[in-house]
Amino acid sequence: MGILDVFRKKEDSEEKLKTLTRIINDGHSDLIHRAIPFLKDDDEKVQEMACNTIIYLFKKNDSKKGYYDSLKYCNISVGDVDFYERKFNRDCFVELLAISSFNKNGYVREKAVEKLSKTKHPRAIQFLVYRLADWVKPVRDAALKGLESFWTKDYIGSLVENLPVFDWLQKVERIDLSETHKRIIDFTTNSNRDYVLTNYKKFSDKLRLILAKHISKSLSSDLRELKLFLKDKNYLIRNLIFEHFEKLTPSDIENLLNDKSGKVRLQTLYHLKNNPDFYSIIDKFIADDSATIRQFVRYYLKTTISDFAIIYYQNLIDNKRIIGSLSGLAEINAQNHSGIVINFLNNPKVKIRKAAFLALTKLDEKVAYNYGLMNLDIDIASFRNIIVDFLSKFPNNEVLTKTREQFKIGNPDMKKSMLRLFNNIEGWSIIPDLMLGTIDSDETIRNLSFGYVLLWKARAARLFTTPQREDIERARQIFSLANEILKDKNYFKINPLNELDYYFK
Repeated sequence: MGILDVFRKKEDSEEKLKTLTRIINDGHSDLIHRAIPFLKDDDEKVQEMACNTIIYLFKKNDSKKGYYDSLKYCNISVGDVDFYERKFNRDCFVELLAISSFNKNGYVREKAVEKLSKTKHPRAIQFLVYRLADWVKPVRDAALKGLESFWTKDYIGSLVENLPVFDWLQKVERIDLSETHKRIIDFTTNSNRDYVLTNYKKFSDKLRLILAKHISKSLSSDLRELKLFLKDKNYLIRNLIFEHFEKLTPSDIENLLNDKSGKVRLQTLYHLKNNPDFYSIIDKFIADDSATIRQFVRYYLKTTISDFAIIYYQNLIDNKRIIGSLSGLAEINAQNHSGIVINFLNNPKVKIRKAAFLALTKLDEKVAYNYGLMNLDIDIASFRNIIVDFLSKFPNNEVLTKTREQFKIGNPDMKKSMLRLFNNIEGWSIIPDLMLGTIDSDETIRNLSFGYVLLWKARAARLFTTPQREDIERARQIFSLANEILKDKNYFKINPLNELDYYFK
């Protein structure tokens, strides 16, 4: 090789390394196919970087559909699989085999599955499981046979971690995997139950729920199992305890009655319906924070309590169960008690102010309207959006003027809420405001306005009202201004105002 050839080769390798750098900086798994050819490059540095780039992008993906979409068209042959085995270390080879197992070519998938089986690498399990539902029988058979070598206690952790994949496979109709699924469940939650119980808290919410459902079906006398359900942070898992309600102690039941989840508290009350003290128990939940529980209690106590409003009113006087009592007054339409609700609009706790405002939207719309208009600029986004949704019902000049003022001077977060109000109002009066949003200095606001303009156009066909002359004039003026700026700035590939002037003729 001459000196010029050496230089050319070096320059060629540097260009390839730059290409791989651009791919990894882009960070999108759809680009894996572009890096695959570099795995067989003559320069080992290029090979190594290609491998690292591919594995980095591969591990950024975590969905089965995502795997298929980004990997099935990778240019990998059966011979390439053997090359990867010779060239790369075990950990890298397993990742490349996993990628190959999604290839559109059935022979490549089958070869990858056979090699995965022989690696004895825990990472291989996930991709063998996927192939259990392959549409080609030899691949399915190879995957099932390969999994046999992992069916030991040495791999129990990886088998447990892949239970969600096994559960997903149950929905695949082309193959009956019920026996395989039954076996993995038996192996993990029965044969190796002690491992599961010891490591239970380390698992993800999704995995704990799967495990808990299967453990619940064969609950033992081991109190650890019951306690795991009771103490789990996921309310869906705590709900499983009701399948074994008769095993709970009075202390356990008391904890469930005080559970932070309204659904758990409600289920507990349901299961106490035959308790001799049921009515005295539910009496404590008249002003519960859960609307469903309040309704449940009022239903069962309607024959013994003639006026729930008195109870809610007294609670507010005593500063007890404030949120539940405010909401309760609204639910029973106790308009004669709206005065005491007003007192809580200035409470230092935001949750209480929200509850008071929501109650007044039902009990005294005029007070709610005035308060909402005065506090439209509140800096608490969740509360502001509650106010926005209420004021949307009053598309008058007062509301529109205040909303436009806030959009003009507000920060991007405030502007989002004002756009939400405009969008909720719909009609002819607000299209100029949405057009102004498309030329805002903030890109997020422009994009949001773009979507709202398209939505307005879709709704325009059913705007059967005749627009006011001033609304049409304002729309024309704003259209002219915004359209010129959009053409000049090129904010969007497609101008959102295209053909919009048709509606203002």
